[in-house]
Amino acid sequence: MLQLQLRRLELFCTVVDEGGVTRAAERLHVAQPWVSAQLRALDKAAGAPLFVRDGRRLALTEAGRRFYSWAADVLAGSSQVRRDIENLGAGLAGSLTVATSMAIGTYLVPPVLTELRHERAGADITVHISEPAAALRKVATGDADFAVATWSDELDPESLHAERLWEEPLVLAAAPDGPPDGDTITLADLATLPLVGVPAGVAFDRTLGDQLRSHGARELTYVMRLGHAEAMKRAVAANGWGCLAPSYAVADDVAAGRLRSVTIRDANLAEGIGLFHRQTKFFSPLQDAAVAMLREVAASRSDAAGGPDRDT
Repeated sequence: MLQLQLRRLELFCTVVDEGGVTRAAERLHVAQPWVSAQLRALDKAAGAPLFVRDGRRLALTEAGRRFYSWAADVLAGSSQVRRDIENLGAGLAGSLTVATSMAIGTYLVPPVLTELRHERAGADITVHISEPAAALRKVATGDADFAVATWSDELDPESLHAERLWEEPLVLAAAPDGPPDGDTITLADLATLPLVGVPAGVAFDRTLGDQLRSHGARELTYVMRLGHAEAMKRAVAANGWGCLAPSYAVADDVAAGRLRSVTIRDANLAEGIGLFHRQTKFFSPLQDAAVAMLREVAASRSDAAGGPDRDT
């Protein structure tokens, strides 16, 4: 009985997300009449119509909007409970699933979770790497315990708790023998260099653009846009180009002599690092420990940068 009710809630949310019964039925691989019958059953159970017809599409009523918010939270919670029960049945010491944005998931989060795994030998730890918006969706649906992602004012965390952990300075990563000549550069000179950028429209690109405009800097042009920091760094080193990157992403390459770190002397460009989780999320001891370790990293990096930058 419980499984049927959860199935109906999943179906209802799918109809809302897909914008109609036909597309929802296709996505769930079920017959359209069955979907319509389940929606009628939900209308009856709710005691009010959840949809109204708006031309060729279905639109949520006020009751439907409230029901959708509740149903999404129930489904996210049930996903979490299922994972917890599966892990208990498997005899694991605990599970942790983290969603991250690209560079953060490549360079920042793995060392923290590796240390945690050494402390808790039975832990089952998974990291999903994607764009910030996709990482937040995994948290909202209960497929991840929390997300660590690039902070962007354009992100809509919906019902998620959002905590700004720290600000990571951006530097110009340059080839050892490439431009510029010195270890510092101005924004005006930066705009004259051959630069590699991230794909247009991603969170890092938007926040960088906002910061440049706030400094009155001209728009940067790119010889190429690449979707991952490793590809960007390789292109820089091989071609004598440059790229703007958070300092954590280039630290190992600078130490090994593969790249140079050039400071932008007339602007403090930075990437905000955010922690996101559901408001009603119950953290296990393992998950609590992971969050505590991330906050320790935030405190140490904020201190190194000259003061705390965190806010909630």
